[in-house]
Amino acid sequence: MNPSQQPTKQQWRTNLTKFLESTPLRIFTIVLLIIDLVFTSLDLSSSLISCPQNRNAINQETEEVWYHWAGIGILGLLFLKSVGLVVGLGCAFFRRPGYLLDGIVVMVALFLEAYLEKNGGGLLLVVSLWRVVRVVESAFELSDEAIEAQIEEIVCQFEELKEENKRLMDSVVEKDKQIEILQQELDQYKKSTY
Repeated sequence: MNPSQQPTKQQWRTNLTKFLESTPLRIFTIVLLIIDLVFTSLDLSSSLISCPQNRNAINQETEEVWYHWAGIGILGLLFLKSVGLVVGLGCAFFRRPGYLLDGIVVMVALFLEAYLEKNGGGLLLVVSLWRVVRVVESAFELSDEAIEAQIEEIVCQFEELKEENKRLMDSVVEKDKQIEILQQELDQYKKSTY
């Protein structure tokens, strides 16, 4: 590979950011958040309705552990996405309140899920509610992106029409000049024949 073909540091950071902000990855993030929300709801509901005398206590405990580790795995992936955005965007990450807040919420949720699984129940519920808000916000971001893409497409079409209009106007002006020249030639021909 010659030096001109090697990607610069800025290029790989830009590519990383574009990948992390891409629509498919946002959809994947929304799916992860929804799955995490379901797991958290199941975990919280199984904790609320559990009875110590229940014969299936071991089975229920296994489910709770499974929900717990699945939640940690999902939060770990979301944390890696936030770290990737920090690397890709650099200082610009800290100037984007949405990304910054997401990163903080994911870190706090990961900490609470991993270390305070029983003691942080109230905080965990608040963080879980934040995840619901984040799912809704991500859905709006996707719809905003779709709208922006449509606007960009319309603007491109408008620019193409504007260029086509200019070309047609130039053609009309050229045709008018030709008509004027032909009219003058016709007038000269009429004068010469009389």
